[in-house]
Amino acid sequence: MPGRPPKRSGRKKKALIVQRVTPQEDGVQRSAIVPHKHCFNCGVSITTDKDICSDACQAEWDRMLKRKKLMTYLPFIGIALLILFYILISSS
Repeated sequence: MPGRPPKRSGRKKKALIVQRVTPQEDGVQRSAIVPHKHCFNCGVSITTDKDICSDACQAEWDRMLKRKKLMTYLPFIGIALLILFYILISSS
């Protein structure tokens, strides 16, 4: 209908966060945020020389990578076992 406004969802939108930018002497605008990285595991802000924030996060990250690697190879192991089972059944 032409007189109706567009339908809106019931959720509230998040406020837009605006960063303040300060001009420098050379005319280039730079952000006031200190250079940083985020922890691979938990996402906490850390200095740029580290990848993981603590030993506990490092252990959890290593455990997750080990499990991910296992889950990558598991289908191939399953297929190999099925082929081996088929060979054993068909040879009898």
